[in-house]
Amino acid sequence: MNIKRKTAFLNIIIYLLFFNIIQTYSNDKVKSTVKGIFIEFELKKNQDNRKNALQQSYLIGLERYLDWVTISSKPSIGELLKSINPSNFVTSYSIESESFSAEKYSALITVNFDLKKIEKLLKEKNIKYYAGNGPETLILPLMSYNNQLILWDDPNPWFKSWIERPIDGNLTNFIIPDGDLEDLIIVNADDARNLNFKEIKNISIKYGVKKVMVPFLKIDETEGKITYLLRCFDGLSKETLDIKIIKESDSKGFNIAMFDILNSFTRLYDDYWVYDNLKKMESQVIIEANIIYESFNDWIFIKNIIKKSNNVNYFRVSDISIKETYARIKVINENKFITELESNNLSIKKNNNVWNIKKYY
Repeated sequence: MNIKRKTAFLNIIIYLLFFNIIQTYSNDKVKSTVKGIFIEFELKKNQDNRKNALQQSYLIGLERYLDWVTISSKPSIGELLKSINPSNFVTSYSIESESFSAEKYSALITVNFDLKKIEKLLKEKNIKYYAGNGPETLILPLMSYNNQLILWDDPNPWFKSWIERPIDGNLTNFIIPDGDLEDLIIVNADDARNLNFKEIKNISIKYGVKKVMVPFLKIDETEGKITYLLRCFDGLSKETLDIKIIKESDSKGFNIAMFDILNSFTRLYDDYWVYDNLKKMESQVIIEANIIYESFNDWIFIKNIIKKSNNVNYFRVSDISIKETYARIKVINENKFITELESNNLSIKKNNNVWNIKKYY
């Protein structure tokens, strides 16, 4: 009797574990917070200056957010903002720092937005958008100054610009390497320029990322005139991104030019990320999956394969039991996804738009 009770208790625990993991599984997280909104203006008597600052931060924050998640031009976003009240889209805010002087008010503010309201607005206006965060991406800020390659060298003003850039500047979480002795040993400037897979893969492992970008800034100076050319490469796939920035300045405008190039790059990278995902969404196939398994470990095994697949854009569990899970999956490339499942000892049987997925032994 004791053994039966223990077995029953164990089954209940396993059952609860299954239901504890009923949640949305997807390859993207949705960003809803805009940080680092700096507000400064002259104090006005008999007015609520903090309230004025918050209203300004709502407008700036929403403008920045719409710039991130859409590929609309700034004038188009400006026209859209004229037709709405930004405060209606705010769920909360926090004032990170605040200063009153004799004449000026300044503050650094974080604003959280209601994503459902923003999505509704964009759908009503027929504006395409993608709000999913990009993966953590390691940046190797490589520069060439008069044909001399510089990565870890001091000074590397391009590297310094990345270190000093505002946090939370776009949809992708960019990680800047430490530039310590270990980094110098793993990858050098020539490795970064030649997109040496082995070395770049090793530094990606060190920082625990799956994506490494090499924004390569070529700088040439002749008689006080400086020209800049920025191209960007995926360090692991060796893909050249469709991002190109050309700029000129004199020696006095060097630092400003560097930050302008960096800000332009992050905006263009957001557009690249959004546009790339919009293309995937347009070509994706929605399938209903009936996932069958013999044990909890088998379910975890199958779930992880689906979640980590580059061919899956969305994975949502709608019903789950000890032996079966019913889920909706948005697949970018159906044939590649099937091949991926089969290479992991999973069988697929199609019944119209329903896929029966099961592990075979």
